[in-house]
Amino acid sequence: MDIDFLIVNSFAFILLGIACLWLAWQQRKLKQENLTLMAQIESINKDLAGMCSAAVKVDARITRIDARMTALSEQLTHYQAQEANASPYHNVIQRVRDGANTDQLIKECGLSREEAALLFKLHGAGEPSE
Repeated sequence: MDIDFLIVNSFAFILLGIACLWLAWQQRKLKQENLTLMAQIESINKDLAGMCSAAVKVDARITRIDARMTALSEQLTHYQAQEANASPYHNVIQRVRDGANTDQLIKECGLSREEAALLFKLHGAGEPSE
């Protein structure tokens, strides 16, 4: 019985030793995978920080461009108003470009037939439609 007990204990210790070696190997493998994943996370965090910095710069640039576009739009509106006031025929020319015919210009704008024909020659897309 002593020998059987010794054999069983020896066998159990051998299995326990093998299990400990296997667990140590698995733990080392997991530790290496953990280090690899931590390096990847650090790289991703750096990339994300760079992207956030770029996004802030783009946002500031868009804000400046938007302010400039607003100023240009206001200037354009101002110049269009000046142009409309500078030319007494501005509205009539716009109607010609929009497709009004000579009879409409004569009735609605108080032009003579010659004035309407001249405006069509200068600003119309083709022959005046009667």
